[in-house]
Amino acid sequence: NIYTLYFVSENNLTLNPQEFVNFILTHQNDEALKNNLNAETLGSLNLIKIIMESVINNTSYDSNDMAEFLGMDKDNTSLLYGLYNSLYVNKNFTISLKEFIAFLLNDVVKNPKYASSFDKDKISKLTTVNKIISNTINNVKYNAEEIFAITHTLSNDVEKDMLEVLYIYLGSDKSYDPSWKLTLEEFVNYLNENILNDERFTDYIDDEMRNNIIEAKDTIKDAKELLVAKNYSRVVINTKLDLEGKETFNFVKNTKNTLEKNLEEVYVIGDSPMAYEMSKTFDNELNLITVITMVAIFIVVAFTFKSLIIPIILVLTIQCAVYLTMGILSIAHENVYFIAILIVQSILMGATIDYAILYTSYYLEHRKTLDIKEAIKKSYNTSIHTILTSSSILIIVTLIIACFTSAIAAKICKTISEGTICSTILILIFLPSILALCDRFIVKKKK
Repeated sequence: NIYTLYFVSENNLTLNPQEFVNFILTHQNDEALKNNLNAETLGSLNLIKIIMESVINNTSYDSNDMAEFLGMDKDNTSLLYGLYNSLYVNKNFTISLKEFIAFLLNDVVKNPKYASSFDKDKISKLTTVNKIISNTINNVKYNAEEIFAITHTLSNDVEKDMLEVLYIYLGSDKSYDPSWKLTLEEFVNYLNENILNDERFTDYIDDEMRNNIIEAKDTIKDAKELLVAKNYSRVVINTKLDLEGKETFNFVKNTKNTLEKNLEEVYVIGDSPMAYEMSKTFDNELNLITVITMVAIFIVVAFTFKSLIIPIILVLTIQCAVYLTMGILSIAHENVYFIAILIVQSILMGATIDYAILYTSYYLEHRKTLDIKEAIKKSYNTSIHTILTSSSILIIVTLIIACFTSAIAAKICKTISEGTICSTILILIFLPSILALCDRFIVKKKK
């Protein structure tokens, strides 16, 4: 109905009385009509229908039928028939409704002898009926306001607002076009600007519906301000693709290419586009950072031990812990931010290598007086307490922070905790074995 009002109001829909009356009587039991049509109104409409059909079919009636149709006294009607017969010599003694109404208005009402039987209200109704007859013959059509002026004369129960709503309802039944289209914003704005302020629809809209319509307009307005600006518009695209992956990157690439071909200036942002951009340089950047980190720590350790073999062993052991951590995350299908990888690698290389330096220092010190097996044992006894204490603090603290923070901070802390575990295991289990295997290269022999 709202769609019909939007389009029909622009085209000034007109109907002839017969179309209008037949539509109302046919749909009198429809939900939109039955509560607004009482028995008197339906009686008047049926009378109008009979009048129009009799005019179109040129039906003639005897005095009894005519009296029943018009609600007149049968005797007076018979008398009037006789008067008509005496004046116009109608041998069949039947008369059409058009002729009878014209006779009443032109002869009887103007006759002083019978004029007292017709008050102003009856004369007005007869005049209206005569007008309906004439316009029915000429197929004259009316808009809602014109047809109200006619029907209001016959019945005071006919309301102008109800007639206009009926016209809309008739239009929805007769003139509705499924191809009509409105945007959601146009539809909601029309409801707010026209329907809510139109008294014709007051009875059909309760407070809850009114509030919902107003809220819908505000919601659309707020959303539009977030998406449409003076120079730029924002489009949000949601997909069922993974955050990263070959299929996701192909989608981002195709979307970006399509937009750049059709728009002058485009910025594609989000987690997936960011991952796609990083994927193009990720390997090279990560490798470069890894090499620089390893070289820097290698130089520091080399000066500490005045050796080339020891820094190689220690740096490769910690770097192995970094790769082991990333491998575990990959196997567990956990997402890792690129920045998290860089921070984790820096902290693990800078912090946990101290454990390796500590153990190696004790090993070299004990090898001056002990054999390999005893030096390993003695190094354990002197360093394990310090290593486990320091590593436990780092593991527990970062794990606690990961549990109470979100997003990238939690991911970084959780990864550091897992990486410290890997580093500690490698230092306590594999580093002593590696030192023992490389003993001849790292322990200086006496001349």
